Amino acid sequence: MTMDRAIFDMNASVEATSLYILLCALGDEGNPVTLETARQRWNSSEEDLMNGARELMHLGVIHGEEPLSHETPLHIQPRSHWQPPAHKTLQ
Repeated sequence: MTMDRAIFDMNASVEATSLYILLCALGDEGNPVTLETARQRWNSSEEDLMNGARELMHLGVIHGEEPLSHETPLHIQPRSHWQPPAHKTLQ
């Protein structure tokens, strides 16, 4: 899935935005889109990885089965499924 630049309009945290970009790159390379494959390239803490994933799920940017684990397949949602904060609209 090609990265949608609208992620920058979501006012998401640095961790969530970085994770989104990383997950898109993994998918584009044909790798499984999971936190396990992301963790192999992640430069921050495990806590930041999980917080970024939870934030992306809350914003509707990614979808995965709960409870979230490192092996959970993640699905990057199209922009039409995203839930921007109430004060933001996506262009």
